[in-house]
Amino acid sequence: MTNIFKTPLIGVAAIFYSAQAFAACSDPAAPGVDWSGCKLEKANLQSVDLSGADLSKARLKNANLKHAILTGADLERANLSGAILTRADLNGANMEDANLKGANISGANLKKAILVGANLQGAFLVEANLQGADLEDANLQMSRSQGAKLKDANMEDSKMDNADFSGADLNGASLDGASTFNTSFANATWTNGRRCQATAKGNCNK
Repeated sequence: MTNIFKTPLIGVAAIFYSAQAFAACSDPAAPGVDWSGCKLEKANLQSVDLSGADLSKARLKNANLKHAILTGADLERANLSGAILTRADLNGANMEDANLKGANISGANLKKAILVGANLQGAFLVEANLQGADLEDANLQMSRSQGAKLKDANMEDSKMDNADFSGADLNGASLDGASTFNTSFANATWTNGRRCQATAKGNCNK
C-alpha cells in the first residue's frame, strides 16, 4: 500500500514546486522576494526594496538598480554586467561569482559584501564603500575605484591590473597575492596607513 500512494504524492509535489518557482519571476518587487534564476535584463528596479531577496543566478544585465535596497540579498552568480547600481545599498549582500563587468556601482554601500570570485572588470566603483568586503580572487582589472573605501577589505589573489585606486582608502586591507600591474594608487591610503605619492603605480612605493 505504501508504494501505491507514494508515487502520486511525489508527482503532485513536483508539479506544485515547479509552478511555484515559475510564478516567482512575476512576483512584484518586495523584501525577501524569490527571483532566483529569473530573466530581468534591462528591468527598471530603481529605488525598490529587495532586502534579503534571492536573486542568485538572476539575469540582470543592464538593469537599473540605482538607489535600490539590496541589504543581505543573495546575488550569487547573478549576471549584473552593465547594470546601474549607483548609490545602491548592498550591505552584507552575497555577490560571490557574480558578473559585474562594466557595471556602475559608484557611491554604493558594499560594506561587508561577499564578492569572492566576482567579475568587476571595467566596473565603476568610484567612492563606493567596500569596508570589510571580501574580494578574494575577484577580477578588478581596468576598474575605476577612485576614492573607494576599502578599509579592512580582503583582496587576496585579486586581479587589479590597469585599475585606478587613486585616493582610495586601503588601510588594513589584505593584498597578498594580488596582481597590480600598472595600477594607480595615486594619493591612496596604503594598507599600513601611509599616504602614497601622486605618482604611485603598481604599489605605494613608486
